[in-house]
Parts: sequence; structure tokens; C-alpha cells
Amino acid sequence: MAITLYEKLMKNAQPSRWRKIVAENLDLDYCERFLTAAESASLLNYMEDNVSYFDGRLSQVKVFGQYYPIPRQQVAFGDTGITYKFSGTIIPAQPWPQPLYDLKKKIYTTRGVDYNFVLVNRYKNGDDHMGEHRDDEVELDKTVPIASVSLGQTRKFVFKHTDVRKKIRKVELIKLDLHNGSLLMMNPPTNEYWFHSIPKEKKAKNVRLNFTFRKIK
Repeated sequence: MAITLYEKLMKNAQPSRWRKIVAENLDLDYCERFLTAAESASLLNYMEDNVSYFDGRLSQVKVFGQYYPIPRQQVAFGDTGITYKFSGTIIPAQPWPQPLYDLKKKIYTTRGVDYNFVLVNRYKNGDDHMGEHRDDEVELDKTVPIASVSLGQTRKFVFKHTDVRKKIRKVELIKLDLHNGSLLMMNPPTNEYWFHSIPKEKKAKNVRLNFTFRKIK
């Protein structure tokens, strides 16, 4: 019987080194080497060789009644019947590919959360980006952290407090470099008070994949 990626991950697992990052109403746990370089390369290659990303309306975002192309590629996987609605678009979850199901199980083993949905974003280079937003959709179980796994190109992840966006007061930005094979846990109540983004980076020349695991109610 062939050994699964999950079994390989657990067999080769090393103690994870976690860093706690806290600020006003912000609570993060960051593990820079959640996956080894070999595990990250294997998963990245699988995604690049086997996964097709959304096109048409599912590759667009609705802003003030108008649809615009998303400045990156995306696709979603999850349990049967799961959908996720944001920015005027209903995202259907495709069945779990085995490597992503194995990654989900590894996160469950490490952090104790059994996620039922993952949104995958592909950034071809530093021109692809993600604007400031909060993951505060009504479908989300807000008591559960959002788990974010990164592969490939290191990119800057920026948190901005809602009061800064409203120009109420000054609050220092929180900036993290999300490395290949890392896992970031965005714990409650972070998404209630902080927006996050992936800005453009001209020096970022390579592909980055990001997997945000969520618990849909």
C-alpha cells in the first residue's frame, strides 16, 4: 500500500518552533518551518502540475457593483457541499486532492482544528497582490483561527488596524515575511480589528502559493 504524503510528513516531522505575535486585539502564531524544503517543493510541484484555477466570473471580484479581474489566480477545495461567498462571488469547493487533504490533517494534528475549506491563491510574481481586507464573512466560524500555509516566493504580509483605515488614530503596522513552508495562525479576534494584505513587490520574481484553511459553519 502506497504511503501518503501525510504519513511521510508525520514520519519526518520535526518539533515545530512557534513564534507568538501579539498587539492590540491581534493574536498570531507563526511557524517558519512547518513544512520542510522537500515537502514544500513536492506540494508546490503537485499544484503547478495538476491544478487548474478558476476562470470567468469566479476569477473576478465585485466592487461597488462592478466586476474586476482578481490580481492573482484562485481555486478552492473542501468538504462536499461547502461554498464560500465573498466580494459578491460564491466560491464552490472542489473535492480535496489527496496532498491538500494530507496537509489539512497535518494542521489538525499540530493545532487541533479540523478545517472543512481551503482557498488557494497563486501569485505568479510580485505584480500579483491582494488588497486590504478582513476575513469576516458570515459563513466563517469566527471562534476558529484561519490557518495560512505559504509555498514558494517569500512575500510581505501586512496588518493594518481598522482605526488606521478610518483615520481615527495611529496604530503601528504589523509586517511579516511569509516564508516557503510556513504556517501562520490568525487567531480571534484578529480579523475583527485588523485588515491584512499582500502588497506588490517588484523584487519578487517567483511563484507563491498560499492556502488559507477556514472553518465554514
